[in-house]
Amino acid sequence: MRHRYLSAALALALVGGLTAGCGSDSAGSANEINLIMSNHPWQRAIEPLIDDFEKESGVTVKVQTFAEQQMRDKVQLNLQSRSASMDVFMTLPSREGPQFAKSNYYEPLDDHVAKAGADYDVDDFPAAVRAGMTVDDKLIAAPINVEGVVLYYRTDLFDKYGVTPPKTLDELTTAAETIKQKSGGSVTPIALRGQSAALPFTFGPFLHSQGVSWTKPDGTPNFDDPKAIEAIDRYATLAREYGPPGVVNNTFTQSSALFAAGNAAMELESSNEVSSIVDPKTSKIADKIGVLDFPAGAAGSKTTVLSWGLSVSSFSKNKDAAWKFVQWATSAKTQLELTKSGIAPPRTSVSQDPAYTATLNTETLKQWNAALTKAQTDGDTEVGPVGVAAPEMRKVIGDAVGTVILGRASAEDAAKQIQDGLTPLLAKNSE
Repeated sequence: MRHRYLSAALALALVGGLTAGCGSDSAGSANEINLIMSNHPWQRAIEPLIDDFEKESGVTVKVQTFAEQQMRDKVQLNLQSRSASMDVFMTLPSREGPQFAKSNYYEPLDDHVAKAGADYDVDDFPAAVRAGMTVDDKLIAAPINVEGVVLYYRTDLFDKYGVTPPKTLDELTTAAETIKQKSGGSVTPIALRGQSAALPFTFGPFLHSQGVSWTKPDGTPNFDDPKAIEAIDRYATLAREYGPPGVVNNTFTQSSALFAAGNAAMELESSNEVSSIVDPKTSKIADKIGVLDFPAGAAGSKTTVLSWGLSVSSFSKNKDAAWKFVQWATSAKTQLELTKSGIAPPRTSVSQDPAYTATLNTETLKQWNAALTKAQTDGDTEVGPVGVAAPEMRKVIGDAVGTVILGRASAEDAAKQIQDGLTPLLAKNSE
């Protein structure tokens, strides 16, 4: 029986600076690994399966699960202190990949993959997915999911208020305004992210769909482009005028809870959240949900698409056992099992497996799959500006857009704040 830990008290203590054990080298035996995960749909789907891995492999897995930011704090403490007490961890390469790779925090997986050969078949992951897990030509993580920003909506409310599902960003604002007026304010028109660190994931499509990248070809910020100002204004207006009270504190957990409870007409969120809102055990509107592509801007529909990964710490003393877990967790067999919990498979063979496609047996799931397929084809893989200071850069963006949501600054002011804030952080890429 493996050991599982999910402690709010521990998470709070961590934020408060508790580092006991984090800086030690208290690694387990050769057949024991310590796994750190974020509270995430993939984590919730994989945990019930880990007992099977333990029985098959003889490797004991000790799990610690935290809210996303607490998980990042915990992982960062272990890596910075070069601790052997963490073996495997969830990572978002598009966020911390360059920074962690530069600090040699990741154990390169290339040799492990080569030894596994056909038993693992790394080529089963699409080239774009593998590229997202690669830094400086080294595979630093194995992909565990694929997700993109989609628009969920209440089919019953759209019918009631005579709202046409929006295909463009202009139509999205119009739909939100119609719902606000016709509901008399009793229904939140749209749930979306406002929390600083989380906001860039859902804000990015507004930028890219206007034909603007985070940075210019010379690597400098692109927020002096008038279209970037327009993207900021559009996002902030949706959040301020049509979002829920306290939206600046919200990330995916609050948005999905609001939507599943029937208190919002739309939710702009990750495709991964489908499992949270279509489960009749937790959702009051499970059979009343439609799914749309991210609404198109001047440059079309350019959603954010990304994959989380599993990495092995370079300071682990149990790297063989750690790789066994990573190989199992990202194998075709396990990923097919995870699709039963709504986890979109990053492996081509699994996405085409009849056992998976047969589960897309409702109109909601068919629409969801179509939107995710389009995201993988046309989406932008950059969650934020790419560089060694990615977390700081995303915070600069989130903080600035947040001031506009709160009505404390104009979109022009926020764009200048972002331009000025990103310039020295992007310069670190060439240091």
